[in-house]
Amino acid sequence: MLKSYWFLIVFVVLTISAVGLFVGMGFYADASVKRISYSPAETDEVLANPYMGFSVDAKYVEVTQPFRLAHANLSWRELEPAKGEYAFDEIERKFNFAHWRKEDVKLVLRVILDYPRDDAHMDIPDWLYDEIGKRGTHYDTDYGKGFSPDYNQAVLIRHHERLIAALAKRYNNDSLIAFIQLGSVGHWGEWHTRDDEQASIPFPLRNISDQYAKHYITYFKDKPLLMRRPHAIAAKNEFGLYNDAFGKHDATVDGFLRWYKEGYTSWLTNEEEPAMPHFWKKAPSGGEFADDTKYLRDSAIEETLRQARLTHVSWMGPNAPIHEEPGGELQTNIDRFLKTIGYRFVITKVSYAAKVKAGGKLNVIIDMANRGVAPFYYRWPLEMTLSDQSGQIAATARPSIDIRKWLPGSHKVSVQLNVPKHLTESEYTVNAAILDPDKGAPGILFANEGKRPDGRYALGSVLVKR
Repeated sequence: MLKSYWFLIVFVVLTISAVGLFVGMGFYADASVKRISYSPAETDEVLANPYMGFSVDAKYVEVTQPFRLAHANLSWRELEPAKGEYAFDEIERKFNFAHWRKEDVKLVLRVILDYPRDDAHMDIPDWLYDEIGKRGTHYDTDYGKGFSPDYNQAVLIRHHERLIAALAKRYNNDSLIAFIQLGSVGHWGEWHTRDDEQASIPFPLRNISDQYAKHYITYFKDKPLLMRRPHAIAAKNEFGLYNDAFGKHDATVDGFLRWYKEGYTSWLTNEEEPAMPHFWKKAPSGGEFADDTKYLRDSAIEETLRQARLTHVSWMGPNAPIHEEPGGELQTNIDRFLKTIGYRFVITKVSYAAKVKAGGKLNVIIDMANRGVAPFYYRWPLEMTLSDQSGQIAATARPSIDIRKWLPGSHKVSVQLNVPKHLTESEYTVNAAILDPDKGAPGILFANEGKRPDGRYALGSVLVKR
């Protein structure tokens, strides 16, 4: 009886092991088919990938450093010079929309109601100034000069909703637009006003400021939204955040980082704002340098890289060293910074059966690493292909893998590729790519060698048998 019992246990264990081997071999009936592994060479190059890196001022097309983003501050005064008449064509000419579309550069937009400058001016249109009864604060401080409207007024809120609705109607479905920063409120659209011995400019309480934020939530349903710092409405709606004082230790580590890690009490309204410690996993961390070159000098670069890792930065600009001479004294540190921020996908190993029958299935296992500090924020498809000896694509698989979940670290991907019955017996190359949905073509560079002219990456060969 005891021997029968042990025999049954051994039989079950062997059966399970055999099944595991069968599955591990990639669903092949012939478990004797050998699997091969290939580790593509990794590259140390700067990768000019979409939705990350430097973000340049969209008004200027002459830039010396690599970039794939451009930034546009849209003042209400220019957007709607006459009530109900939107100057979109003029705005798009000013910020070179056609040029950036041609160059495959995406845009970050921010609406501005108050931008301090050297001259006395207003960033809201005259007709709106009259409609709000000229209520607000004309200021002249070391920030600069400008006008801060009274954000509490119902007429301003009503017109703001109409403005954001019009913007979204034009740009929400436009793939040229990458991200929307919630400006609108405060100096520079940074959600703060001056409150010190120089000037005390009113800032709205949450029940008012939330109304401005809700306009973006309502109308920009298909774009990642970012705020300057954590707010309850940002936490609830999984916004990203932007830090416009990056590099400066007290503003970034003691301010921005602490705010989103721990929460804070607003110094303007005395309201408690929540922590958002994991915001970067769903929406980006962006911003600009507090000084365009200071924080990339040798004396500061290690701290700058540390801040990038701590705050999971995806892009910086338009205040960034975008005009530095290539190969100049800052180039090594610029390259280190650009190789640190955003995502950086590396295929570390791929394995599959050495041979497969035409009409069969090839199971490809990919070990993928994200060596960056942030994920990719759009659901672009992963593609696996076989190409023949002339380079033509002979088989394609696009698995339902969500690459937005590739956080910094290691990931394992399994792809089953159907091998067409008509393929001739020959060696075929296994390729990988991430496709830009707008183009239906590879759109992201891996930090690997082996890139084909079409942007796909060759990962070794497999023998297709008849």
